[in-house]
Amino acid sequence: MYLRLTRNKVEEDRARKGYVPVLVGKEGMMERILLPTKLIDHPYVVSLLELSAKEYGYEQQGLLQIPYDAECFKRVIESISKEKQS
Repeated sequence: MYLRLTRNKVEEDRARKGYVPVLVGKEGMMERILLPTKLIDHPYVVSLLELSAKEYGYEQQGLLQIPYDAECFKRVIESISKEKQS
């Protein structure tokens, strides 16, 4: 990934191709994480998306929020990615 040197905040907030930005964490302690689009259909990710819908509804504005520990989420995504590569 490259970082374009610009002062335009919109360009800095864009996700890389093949990723979906999500906010993970509890209220007030949310972390922006890039979720690979190839993992969206994984059963574990689907269950977290369902949890998000129950907590925040389907009418969320802005980035999708997932009420889950950010560090655990990163480890799970890493594990699922390795599993898909095998």
